[in-house]
Amino acid sequence: MKKVLLVLVVLMVAASAVHAVHAQETQAYKVQAGDTLWALAQKYDTTVVKLLDLNPGVTPDRLAVGQELKVPVEAIWSYHVVQRGDSVKSLAAQYRVPVEGIQEANGITGNKLTVGEMIRIPIHLYMGEAEAEPKTHVVEIGETLFGIAKEYKATLGDLVEWNNLKNPDTIFAGQKLIVG
Repeated sequence: MKKVLLVLVVLMVAASAVHAVHAQETQAYKVQAGDTLWALAQKYDTTVVKLLDLNPGVTPDRLAVGQELKVPVEAIWSYHVVQRGDSVKSLAAQYRVPVEGIQEANGITGNKLTVGEMIRIPIHLYMGEAEAEPKTHVVEIGETLFGIAKEYKATLGDLVEWNNLKNPDTIFAGQKLIVG
């Protein structure tokens, strides 16, 4: 019986550590040529009245290309129990959301968090996968661009393009080249 109770408690704690909740939020939208409030209402599964409520002062028949409107989006929140070493910045990087989003969602102004506290993570602000840093090579004495290209299985043309080289014959020791 004690084992079952322990397992249930562990499962409840684990389930509460990361939990998604849905709510209504807004995001900015730039008006494109041909947009109408009716079309935007259809696109964002809302009504023209709701769009007008979110955007006081907007006249339905006078949308301008480039004009910024608020449109509703479904907010998705995750909850995170702060562990030793966590900070707003590290959690923003871990969940790929803006630092400001975490701060705003939790009424935090700085970067420090208290171990054990549960904070909201605005998953709806997910910024996508981080772009990988390009692979680089530091040129050594006697190396040629052709040899470096061969070493990294790239073409001479790729290296010239990636590094904006005017003359592929002119590289120097210590120069940092993008190689992939």
